Amino acid sequence: MRRYLIAMVVLGALLALAGCRGSRGDFVPVVDPELVNLTKEEAFQRGETLYETKKFQRSRKFYTHVYENYPNDPLGRRSLLRVADTYFGQKGMLNLVEAQYKYRDFINRYPGSELADYAMLQIANVSFEQMERPDRDQTKTREAVERFRDMLAAYPNSKHRPEAEERLQLALDRLAKHEHIVARFYMQRRNFEAAITRLNGIVETYPGYAERDATFFDLGRALESMGRTGEARLYFERVVAEFPESELAGEAKERLQDLQA
Repeated sequence: MRRYLIAMVVLGALLALAGCRGSRGDFVPVVDPELVNLTKEEAFQRGETLYETKKFQRSRKFYTHVYENYPNDPLGRRSLLRVADTYFGQKGMLNLVEAQYKYRDFINRYPGSELADYAMLQIANVSFEQMERPDRDQTKTREAVERFRDMLAAYPNSKHRPEAEERLQLALDRLAKHEHIVARFYMQRRNFEAAITRLNGIVETYPGYAERDATFFDLGRALESMGRTGEARLYFERVVAEFPESELAGEAKERLQDLQA
């Protein structure tokens, strides 16, 4: 009985294979019935509808069909970009790597496209999505910073500039936060000289850092701990003057009063 079942499975496979051959034994490509009667516009719109509902893998089939059949058509070019978007939308390391490859492929094929700035933005966004927490390795964060800057330099008038600038600042904040964590580690170990070096680096390198008030406050604390009270006062005063709404402003005032006493 078992041999009979195996024989039937093999026979079925052979019949299916035979059905894919022409009269002379050549393979005949199988056409997806969902695509055979669609115009390029209809296929692209079907992909868009699926994409909007986050059915990325299914939408990719329609975009790929349009691109492969109309590679030099504006809709075909958009479809290649949309294929990259489907991988980006699925997230996950492998999908993001594939998305980045597709965005680069788009730029290489169509460097003069009006959508090239978006492709460059998305290459940067792939690195942005891969950034680690501030207390972890920051290789991908530095990569994102470099790629956002490349995009802004290449397309200074892009309509995507606001998004690129916003995400660039978030990536810079991540790098600054990493340095801040290291500085506080040194302070906990009472290695105030090393902490001051790190904190000064933040002040000089990351002027837009969201926790600049905390950086000044920590500089004041580190300098005060080293007996450099005159310099410490300057940083506590900056917290009070430049960040009056900060939660640290009140504590900075108390520190100033203690130093005066």
